[in-house]
Amino acid sequence: MSQEICQMMHKGALLHKRLMSRILERYDLTYAQFQALKIIHDQPGITAKEILIYLDSDKATLSGVLSRLERNDMIERKKDPDDRRLVHTALTDKSRAICEEVLAIETDCQQDLLKGLRSREVKHFTEGFKQVLSNQEQKLREYAVPETKEEKE
Repeated sequence: MSQEICQMMHKGALLHKRLMSRILERYDLTYAQFQALKIIHDQPGITAKEILIYLDSDKATLSGVLSRLERNDMIERKKDPDDRRLVHTALTDKSRAICEEVLAIETDCQQDLLKGLRSREVKHFTEGFKQVLSNQEQKLREYAVPETKEEKE
């Protein structure tokens, strides 16, 4: 049963990514780029290091994503005047409009996802799924590898 749940979670995540990737093709964006844009949209001024935590990615991948977004006039990056090591990010007018449009499409898709389910079924599913994710995060912490000095910076 738990193996089936894990397989369904994986398949659901893959299907969502595939659907969103098709939508994002119209805007010449990758799924990873849009995930970064969503985070910046929700938290203007967020640093690259903070985005890294949300995306659970590595520095090299995120650096490439942010560089392409900046090159395509989708984000602006500014060094913190008080701490030159920190770089804050913000959406441009161009990406803000795209973000709003894609977020609306994503909301419609999410509503379609729940068709045929009663509100109490959605509530029970959500509560159960939150518990599964919490259990998974706990298990991940149990198997955590201690950070090296370089990873902490």
